[in-house]
Amino acid sequence: MLEVRELRKSFGNNEVIKGIDLDVNDGEVVAVIGPSGSGKTTMLRCISFLEKADHGMIRLDEHQSDIVTISKKQIHEMRMHMGFVFQAFNLFANKTALGNVMAPLTIARRMNTDRAREMAMGLLKKVGMDQRARYYPGQLSGGQQQRVAIARALASGPSVVLFDEPTSALDPELTGEVLDVMKQLAAEGTTMVVVTHEMQFAREAANKVVFMDNGVIWEQGEAGAFFEQPKTERALQFLRKQ
Repeated sequence: MLEVRELRKSFGNNEVIKGIDLDVNDGEVVAVIGPSGSGKTTMLRCISFLEKADHGMIRLDEHQSDIVTISKKQIHEMRMHMGFVFQAFNLFANKTALGNVMAPLTIARRMNTDRAREMAMGLLKKVGMDQRARYYPGQLSGGQQQRVAIARALASGPSVVLFDEPTSALDPELTGEVLDVMKQLAAEGTTMVVVTHEMQFAREAANKVVFMDNGVIWEQGEAGAFFEQPKTERALQFLRKQ
């Protein structure tokens, strides 16, 4: 459903993504793990066109394009099929939780207000935030804000949701509530690519693990097999430090 080929990205003379291939099947949860600075977030940002890659091809459902020469119209079409959850929530401070989830429905999809409100309330209920629908981000905890951000990412009915270390900005006691929502989505068959340092989540919720280091995918495969018996020495060394 999502296919990436020969993805490359440099910042100046520093090549941070070095010819990555990635496949994500419908309904699959892919955990992308590896040391800090290994290129995980950059890869995700290139796939979602938040960063412009130097080389590569991407296919999402029936949409396929060269990542470098893709037009703005094609980027818009692909983004309509992607949800993105950021480390730092990125909610609109001047909108309520309900307003934040309604925004992609009324703006991007031009849905009428009543229908958008109904859908947004349903999504807030899914992540356990319907009782905080009228609260502004500044009135919510970090975990609550991130759950609103997840609801917003789901609002467009995406084919795949990309998560960039969604619990890294949270205190430990708030991490669990966000991971519980993500596990629920995984159980419901939501296709997700999750850059994470939460090894327990990767063990319990992921179908596949992608291990990255130094801009390269060293190993990828079924999650249980990876954690039981990694195939590369680099992956083994990484797991021993966790």
